[in-house]
Amino acid sequence: MEQSIQKITKLFDPDFAKSYIAKNSPYLGEKINLDPTLTITPIKSNIGVSSYHVVIRYDSKSIKGSPIFCSAHSEENRENAYRALLFIQSKSKANKNFITPVPMFFDKEINAFFYQGYNGKNLLYYLKNPLIDISGFLKKTALWASSLHSLPTDGAENYNHDNSKIKTTIPGPEKFLTKIKRLFPELFDKIKAAFEKISSKEEEILSKLDKKCLIHGDLHPENVIITKNGEVSVIDFTDMCLSDWTRDVGNFIQQLGYMSRGTRNKEYIARAQKIFYEEYLKNRGIKETDEIKNRVDLYKSWSSLRSTIYFLTKASPEPENAKATLCEININKL
Repeated sequence: MEQSIQKITKLFDPDFAKSYIAKNSPYLGEKINLDPTLTITPIKSNIGVSSYHVVIRYDSKSIKGSPIFCSAHSEENRENAYRALLFIQSKSKANKNFITPVPMFFDKEINAFFYQGYNGKNLLYYLKNPLIDISGFLKKTALWASSLHSLPTDGAENYNHDNSKIKTTIPGPEKFLTKIKRLFPELFDKIKAAFEKISSKEEEILSKLDKKCLIHGDLHPENVIITKNGEVSVIDFTDMCLSDWTRDVGNFIQQLGYMSRGTRNKEYIARAQKIFYEEYLKNRGIKETDEIKNRVDLYKSWSSLRSTIYFLTKASPEPENAKATLCEININKL
């Protein structure tokens, strides 16, 4: 671990980073020679004695404004994201409307994934500005999601197997329920009942599902990048797996609503959610049925519960935010 942490630390040094990235290129038949004016931007730089979680951005004139990113974690798998993006690239080359980061290489020694992304701001930035109409971005996000879910899955792996079912999603009910019972016992029974009901309903859904799709697994406005050309790309593929497409749709709709609070009125939020949902169904040629609506609603509830769990179990808990997302779940309607 000591050697890994030393190497991770060196990734923040321009001279080391330039030679290291050049050595691990070429990728897709091209060699990367970074300009001497390499700029390093730490996005996350949590490095401890025995663990680390870093996200680093590298900018250089020689790569024409397309930054290189490094995502490395001492405990969470990053190779799955690399392999997932390689697969997506192989299946979507003919789809010009489906823009994804370009996978470069994976360093197994430090569990680090390098990819070339896009300049731009995430959808959350535009969402927080009430003067900006985001309807066009929402339609393009719906097109991106529908393109992903339409990809042929022959040859695909279940890249994050644990994430393919609610009941096995990390960190798992044994850990988060134990912690919540200890820290917030007044919320424990409601959270436990909601989790058991939601995961049980999902088991029923997956048992009847004819075909699973590749899903992003964590689709929300902060992971949607609007490029300088106004196109949409998506980042963070660590949760990609084979599951029900309504999971991505329900998660995005719920997070769109949650992240809009305080900046957009309820009417605008409802209209924005409807634009995304209807555009998605149109792109897939799917007609909404009661069954589809129920599946989407289930995953909206899971997204709310997942946020609740996060707010209560993070290093600095936010019980008020947790109560707000927990109130979104009506267990009797599930």
